[in-house]
Amino acid sequence: MTTPDRTTQETALEALWRRAEEIRALCGLPSLADPDAGRPPPRRDSAEGLVELLLGDLESNFRRELATRVQLEGLGELMTFAIRDPEPDRPYQILLQYLARALDEPNLWLGMLRGNPPGFTLYRAWDATEAERVSLRDIDPGWLRWIVLGEGEPSLGADPLGRRKGGPWHPTPIKGDMPADRLSGGAPVCPGSRVEGVSCALSGAPLEDLAGGHRRCGPCQLGRIVGLLGIVGDADRKRASLEAIVPSLGALCVNLNLSEALDLEARFREDVIENMPLGVIAVDREGQVLAWNRSAEEILGTPRKSALARHVREIAGAEGWRDSLLRSLDRGGPEAPSEHIVRRPDGASIPVEVNAAALRDAEGTVRGAVATLTDLSNLRSMEERIRQLDRLAAVGRFASSVAHEIRNPLTGIATGVQYLSRGFPEGDERHEDVRFILREVTRLNSIIQDLLSATRPRMLTLGPVSVADAAGRAIQSLGPTIQEGRVEIRLEGADHWPKVLADTDQLQQVFLNLVQNAVQAIPGHGEVAIRARPVGNPPLSRVEIEIADTGVGIEPDHLPHLFEPFYTTRPKGTGLGLFVAHGIVQRHGGSIEVVSAPGQGTRFRILLPAAA
Repeated sequence: MTTPDRTTQETALEALWRRAEEIRALCGLPSLADPDAGRPPPRRDSAEGLVELLLGDLESNFRRELATRVQLEGLGELMTFAIRDPEPDRPYQILLQYLARALDEPNLWLGMLRGNPPGFTLYRAWDATEAERVSLRDIDPGWLRWIVLGEGEPSLGADPLGRRKGGPWHPTPIKGDMPADRLSGGAPVCPGSRVEGVSCALSGAPLEDLAGGHRRCGPCQLGRIVGLLGIVGDADRKRASLEAIVPSLGALCVNLNLSEALDLEARFREDVIENMPLGVIAVDREGQVLAWNRSAEEILGTPRKSALARHVREIAGAEGWRDSLLRSLDRGGPEAPSEHIVRRPDGASIPVEVNAAALRDAEGTVRGAVATLTDLSNLRSMEERIRQLDRLAAVGRFASSVAHEIRNPLTGIATGVQYLSRGFPEGDERHEDVRFILREVTRLNSIIQDLLSATRPRMLTLGPVSVADAAGRAIQSLGPTIQEGRVEIRLEGADHWPKVLADTDQLQQVFLNLVQNAVQAIPGHGEVAIRARPVGNPPLSRVEIEIADTGVGIEPDHLPHLFEPFYTTRPKGTGLGLFVAHGIVQRHGGSIEVVSAPGQGTRFRILLPAAA
């Protein structure tokens, strides 16, 4: 075989170099003679230099091709799922699985910075079902340097929580500008700036003051590092591939973070509207319902699923308030607040206040209208209650004046009748008449005393009071009434009843009124049970007293008015006993409630402060 002479070899080598130049030009690569090409000019007198050049170009093209393929194909596949999948971890898990397949690397992992304050979430290709979240306050210092400074030890022996399992971990930073928190607008605080000194705990560089009272050092990359990508174990054979992929992942991860932030913001706004105490209803330009929150369901009695996508005129009970909504839609402006009566599907009528306004986009075009509905039921009930209390106050002042005017002559009548009774012997018909007059005078005096107690309550003298003693004295005062009604009164466990902080006479009056009511509610034989026990936290902060009878019970219509003055269902009742008892309990800082149903008896429950 004949060896080509030197001239022939040089000619052939020169032809190969020209061919290499042409191919590089077709690929968009700079000329070999260009001083800005980023490499020293190769030696053109040897085949080794040409081979080295071609291998370098081949490697560069491979990296660019791989990065482009990952960027384009990965972005398309990932964003399709990211938009549709409600699970926030799913897009990152899909990205990691895709990269693991593209690189044929099962030991690949991805760590992402998410949220504000940011936290670190670690995803593993070999365990796609688990995402491990770590606060930056708890993360291993070696990992923290990579996250905050974008550099650190090339091989980490512990996982983000500092556990010596698996590994070694080889991180590569993914760079990109993290989106600002759209809800608070706050910037993340660098963990290295939390120290008291003037230097960063991570970089050692001086800390500079920023707006908002935060500090940060010059080398700090927090907010510009969106995540870390790496391999567990031997990473040398794939290091070049990772370095080629990472630049194209920055924008992709930033977009995912932004998408997640927008989704979080949208959900936050939906939650705000959903949990507003006002009914919120929105319609489009055609009048079809687009929004119908929980309060709108409760106020109008129409479920959301029955209202959405329907024209507001088709919704039952929408008369009145819908006119305000449609007027604001037609006129393109707000409507003055107006009140309407809503007829609910269950037949109830509810007063509501309607505020309506048009919805406009950034260009000022009307896109729909929104109305807020305020339930005025409680307000109207309160107004009626205030009017009723005003009337009762006027009646009380009048009754107090009358009671004083009657009490003085009544005392004289009682004295005169007692004097007359001395002149009639026992058994005389006139003696029985006089006794009847005295009983009626006594009853009338009791009514006057109730009036005075209701209109002019006396000062309380508080001290430790035995509940059992107060109940016993009240029952003793009712002795004849109890015998006539054949009612048994039981003090259950009275030896263990606690003491309360109360006025002795006033507490006895409460027992007297309630037990008397209970006895009168039992038409024949029956019983009244009285119980007391400590309640609250700590256990002795309050004492619960229960008075339960086996009487006829109370009709539901009467329950709301039970503690109102002069309200009674008995022909000879004054309607003051429960009113007085209620006032006494309230002035003691307690509460009283009643549970009753026709034919099932009645239970009064009283809560009073326990004695220290």
